[in-house]
Amino acid sequence: MDLLLDIASAVLLLTGGFFVFVGGFGVMRMPEFFTRMHAASLTDTGGAALILLGLMLQGGLTLVPLKLAAIFLFLFLTSPTASYALANAALLSGVKTACRNETGSPLPENQPDTATSKPAAVSSAKASAGKTAAKKVSRKAAPAKPAKTAAKKAVKKAARKPAKKTARKKS
Repeated sequence: MDLLLDIASAVLLLTGGFFVFVGGFGVMRMPEFFTRMHAASLTDTGGAALILLGLMLQGGLTLVPLKLAAIFLFLFLTSPTASYALANAALLSGVKTACRNETGSPLPENQPDTATSKPAAVSSAKASAGKTAAKKVSRKAAPAKPAKTAAKKAVKKAARKPAKKTARKKS
């Protein structure tokens, strides 16, 4: 029975160690904040849980496994919450995500996901048609006279009118 517990404990410890190693490697290799945070949060929850379970099996029938179970429960509840709070704070502060398509090139800002979007030729033709329509609208909405000439006319008009003199009352 002890041999079986030792084998199970060793498997859990090695698997947890592997998760932590791969997660640390992922934190170093990932390209942007959110993917790094994802790797770190999975490592923190999954790797630590497996290591703690392996240590609980090694503890036997003492108070140690109970303490390790309390640590496991605390980590299992707080790690995902902390990761969510960190991601939410990053989004609110304006950290940009690096969205990429299947080839690894960044997606344009206003293009939907490539799995649901139309072919590139159709969407680019519509985009160029939309730009020319917007230019036509902006030309129509523009005033016929520049603002400087309108301001000069207003000054000339004011100069032609005689200044009104107000009579002072003598008391």
